[in-house]
Amino acid sequence: MLTKKTIFRNTASSASDILMSRASSVKAHGRQMNLKPRFLLLTCILIFLVGAGVWVAGHKIILNIVEEWSARHFATQVRLEEERSLQPLIREVALARQFADSQILREWIKDPLNKGKKQRALNEMEAFRQNFADHSYFVALLDSGDYYHNNAADEFAGEEYRYTLKEDNPDDSWFYSIVAQNRDIHLNVNPDVQLGVTKLWIDVLMRDGDQVIGVVGTGLDLSRYISDIATSPDPGINNFLFDHEGAIQISHDLSQIDYNSISKEQSEQKTVWQLLDTEQDQQVLRQAMANAQDNPGQVSSLYLSHDGHEYLSGVIYLPEIDWYVMTLQDLDQLVPLATFHELLLLAGVTLVVFLLLFNLAFNRHILRPISNLEGAIRELRETGSITPLHEPDSGETGRLIRHFNSMAEDITRHHEELESRVKQRTRELELLTQTDPLTGLLNRRGMLQHLTRHMNRLEREKEHFGILWIDLDHFKAINDEYGHAMGDHALETTADKIRTDLRLYDYAARWGGDEFLVLIKAPDKETLDQLGQRLCKTLCAVKLTAAENSGPAPDNTRLSVSIGGCFVNQGGSLNGVLAAADQALYMAKNAGRGHYVSTQLHT
Repeated sequence: MLTKKTIFRNTASSASDILMSRASSVKAHGRQMNLKPRFLLLTCILIFLVGAGVWVAGHKIILNIVEEWSARHFATQVRLEEERSLQPLIREVALARQFADSQILREWIKDPLNKGKKQRALNEMEAFRQNFADHSYFVALLDSGDYYHNNAADEFAGEEYRYTLKEDNPDDSWFYSIVAQNRDIHLNVNPDVQLGVTKLWIDVLMRDGDQVIGVVGTGLDLSRYISDIATSPDPGINNFLFDHEGAIQISHDLSQIDYNSISKEQSEQKTVWQLLDTEQDQQVLRQAMANAQDNPGQVSSLYLSHDGHEYLSGVIYLPEIDWYVMTLQDLDQLVPLATFHELLLLAGVTLVVFLLLFNLAFNRHILRPISNLEGAIRELRETGSITPLHEPDSGETGRLIRHFNSMAEDITRHHEELESRVKQRTRELELLTQTDPLTGLLNRRGMLQHLTRHMNRLEREKEHFGILWIDLDHFKAINDEYGHAMGDHALETTADKIRTDLRLYDYAARWGGDEFLVLIKAPDKETLDQLGQRLCKTLCAVKLTAAENSGPAPDNTRLSVSIGGCFVNQGGSLNGVLAAADQALYMAKNAGRGHYVSTQLHT
């Protein structure tokens, strides 16, 4: 059986025989190739050309290097800026989107006079207020115009309804402008004169199907972020964030920011178009914006003129906040070309001297590459390792080395592909060991890893969490009466409903048999109880339909679950947490099934 090492050695041996034969032919027919006269002639020609050419070519090469480095530096910088400064904003936008998708709010809006639904909606608003960084929210309803709000000081607790929006009130024009534009998300920068801070308002449309039913959102204090976001630590680089109309939302120069752009006419806005010198630059930027929106996360590079000076620029689209980021780089300030003059002069002198000595070093420059090639072939044959060689520009030696490097690249690439496939397969197998094949949720092993990590984080950072232990009531009866296909269908249906109700940062697993375990990131027991009760109600309302390869289910067959919850307040043992949740589940079962019971673990 051939091993990888055997294949390498056989390949190396064949290559060695071919290349050594060719190298011997070069040595044997050196006079017939007339290489020395060619190099003498080439040396004389280059001496005449190098003086004039090195300066022009050097300037062009260095400029290309600077531009290429700047473009790559910009792409890296934009991504670093997104990680360093924009993640808090992106997190708030994602949370506001979840707020707009709240089913509890939709149910209340459809039935606004129902006191129970209204109270649940107010509880939902309060839960999101606690999670927003600014600890404030607003909910504005389109049909009634009712506006609800509470701030970080919880000043309006119990009085969340503040006033009624009116279409003819100029102060309320922002709301009706957002609805009219019909874009899912709006971000609007506005200074709060009374508080002395700059606020970024995140407005998200709430929809029922295709119909807009309101606007929800929060504010974010950008006073402490705006300097970091808009100003680069490197000289000669300025950053701008702007919307689809070009209205500047964030800039190092606060006077350039178009505050409250939603309520303004386009002619009144402060835009990036006003920074550009020509209409052609505006068209180029518009095309770059279109390319960036079609390829989120990719940088579109271009040249723009600003205040009579040309800048290397780049635009990237951030779909999470529906804004664009543009960076202007002053190449003269970033990398002054004058700093390379001495280098260019030195390069020219060095090249001239090198050409004069080149003819004297003919044997060294011809025979040394052949000797290196022979050593590399021997290394390949004896050790199986591959060392690519420097390729001369032309001639028989160059062709020989190019053939060798091509062979070396093929072997290296094949080896890397094998290693990549092994790593990919390892990752796939690791994923399979943590996933339940029936429901697609985590299995016990996968959930234990998350539980262990959260227990450790609780010890270090006091980040509280809770677990929900879910058990299907009368699952054995379903299997006995309708067959195992129906039982599997019940498990899959339960998993789908859990997955639908689960928040993005929570985890669910099939713990075993007819039991499920859900890990909830919760700041307090009340949040855990709200989620547990909502999940219990959702699952108990599911009607069990007929499954494939099973008999029909009776019309009134519904799922029933019992849920035990445990809120973990401080560190302890994982077994203790699981035992407390299991005890709560036992109490829920004894309460008549279809119930939720929770406990709080103090260790």
